Amino acid sequence: MTVRLAALVGLLCPNLVLAENQALTVYCSADEVFARPILAEFTRRTGIMVRPVFDTEAGKTTGLVSRLLAERARPRADLWWSGEVFGTLQLAEAGALAPSDASAAGLPDAFRDPERRWLSFALRARVIAYDPRRTSADQLPRRWAELSEPRFRGRIALADPRFGTTRGQMAVLADLWGENAFRAWLQGLRDNGARLADGNAHAVRLLSAGLVELAMSDSDDVIVARARGEVVDMHLPDLDAPGGAAWPGTLWIPNSVALVSGSENLAAASRLAEYLASAEVELQLARSDSANIPVRKESRDALMAGSTRDRFGVLLEAYRRSKPVNYAKAAARLREADRLAKEILVR
Repeated sequence: MTVRLAALVGLLCPNLVLAENQALTVYCSADEVFARPILAEFTRRTGIMVRPVFDTEAGKTTGLVSRLLAERARPRADLWWSGEVFGTLQLAEAGALAPSDASAAGLPDAFRDPERRWLSFALRARVIAYDPRRTSADQLPRRWAELSEPRFRGRIALADPRFGTTRGQMAVLADLWGENAFRAWLQGLRDNGARLADGNAHAVRLLSAGLVELAMSDSDDVIVARARGEVVDMHLPDLDAPGGAAWPGTLWIPNSVALVSGSENLAAASRLAEYLASAEVELQLARSDSANIPVRKESRDALMAGSTRDRFGVLLEAYRRSKPVNYAKAAARLREADRLAKEILVR
């Protein structure tokens, strides 16, 4: 009778069975305030329960990446949702991710793994936050490379470069500039007394408190600070190599989603991956205080055509002129960038 009843429930209420038998554990380094409503909506639509495990601000991404690597023999997570892509590429290289059937309609090829191990979406920009009442536009560096110049001594804050999107930026700079130029730049930041913060949001708070004049951060942290009533603006420097080749535009970092290899809930996890990488969720993140930029051109056009034009005009124009970086090449430099950052800047 119990078996028959269970079968009947399965026929009449398939979502209930999924909720009971296929609850998903999601390791998530995306900001909790934006991620929770999206995961809750997925549960509402599908009945699949989601148990998210979030990272700390100070240890963004790196902590959960290490945990996933440590748990490879007996994985506890079913899905990985990261606020960046570099740690995801590390996990893929280590064999910790499983191929997914998620199609993510309309997602450009540049934002999907050829081996189907990850999808990426919803970009944020690396920016310099500043208070326009204290720092005029003509005082801002045109290039990231200029932050090592003596004129910025005592004026800079950044998150610990071994974690999160700051870590990813370090790897990108090491890749684009080469080790010698990157090393010299880190030494310049150290000579300038660059202040290390417990994450990008903390770097912006140091700026708002008047303790520094410039904060290396992400675009969403500036927008969230504005929503709190803080007077803060963002500047998007170029990635040009010091004294070398031009690389117009700043670094844009996407979210990424992947299935965890060895999960027993891959079918349900693939449904969640499909949902997270959808055009709908990209636009939801764009219209939130995170203000992510969609990777789909149609979605970017929709933002420019509607009432959000004024909000997104500057970011979308900056994205249009930015030269793409090779995320995989940068991810291959993560360990080198970590070593140099620890050796020179972290003290």
